[in-house]
Amino acid sequence: MSSLRLLLVQGLLLLIPAQLGLTLVSDEEWAQYKAQYNKNYKFKDRYHRGLYDKRVQLVADHNRRYLQGLEGFEMRLNQFSDIDQKVYYSYRMPIPPPTEEKSRAFRKPSNYKHYDEITKGIDWRKYGYISAVGNQGIGCFSCWAFSSSGAIEAHLAKKNGKLVPLSPKHLVDCVPHPNQGCNMGWVSVAFNYTRDYGIATKASYPYQPKTEQCHWNPKNSAGTIRGHVTLTEGDEKELAEVVYNIGPVAVSIDHLHEEFDLYFGGILKIPSCGLTKYDLTHSVLVVGFGTHPKWGDYWLIKNSFGTSWGESGYFKLARNANNTCGVATRPQYPLV
Repeated sequence: MSSLRLLLVQGLLLLIPAQLGLTLVSDEEWAQYKAQYNKNYKFKDRYHRGLYDKRVQLVADHNRRYLQGLEGFEMRLNQFSDIDQKVYYSYRMPIPPPTEEKSRAFRKPSNYKHYDEITKGIDWRKYGYISAVGNQGIGCFSCWAFSSSGAIEAHLAKKNGKLVPLSPKHLVDCVPHPNQGCNMGWVSVAFNYTRDYGIATKASYPYQPKTEQCHWNPKNSAGTIRGHVTLTEGDEKELAEVVYNIGPVAVSIDHLHEEFDLYFGGILKIPSCGLTKYDLTHSVLVVGFGTHPKWGDYWLIKNSFGTSWGESGYFKLARNANNTCGVATRPQYPLV
């Protein structure tokens, strides 16, 4: 066989796995991935490897389009690349959204700017009001505690001129029903608890990804709130006004999508995202917003998946795009 023909045959053989949706992940690469993220599967190794193989191909295909300028965000393999988060969530009974009393009109500061008057975005991280990104852990669905504690500490920092990181673990252990610790919960319930009992500092009540017995003494409160405001459902302009004029806002989104799991940077758009209050599965913290010259308006959002995920723990989500993933469906912030 001529050398040219041999090269053509080898090229065709390399194309076959891609055409069949397969990858060339070796045993060594799979072992390295598991070691990197401390994963050990005694009975379902083949299942998780199959998911990982699929995600390797997905990331490669997506990033090829990203490099061609056809996608506005980049993907990367990470701690979620071999699991299906929808399966994890299906093991838990969903907690219906609590009924919210209609909020009184939020108090506007004297220099309040309406949406049409806002000429540029904002990033509250630049003001020193946002604490370091936390990591809730894969098996602990405590996002609601990170989102609510992050909102409270930011607003207290804005009021007092000093950032004191607060404890999501205190909320995980102590906030009562309908919240269920590592089995999900709602930000508004955490706000109501903090209003009544206060919240511990992060240093005094450190985080572990599990629900334990509450050992909180209200006498040691590091901060409290007067209540909270729930913004108009689906109104992204009002949400932007509040973020700009008042401060970070806790929101919940539909996040059970591979695009979210594997997000690495850029402006995230997920066409299949839900936006009703019953679609919301993950609580995060809007700390700002801006506009990209090509991909348009975006929200700047703090997540609780650690700093190796996304843009050092943050992500940008499409803004003014029909309430993408329900970002403006249930926005709330504390009154301090």
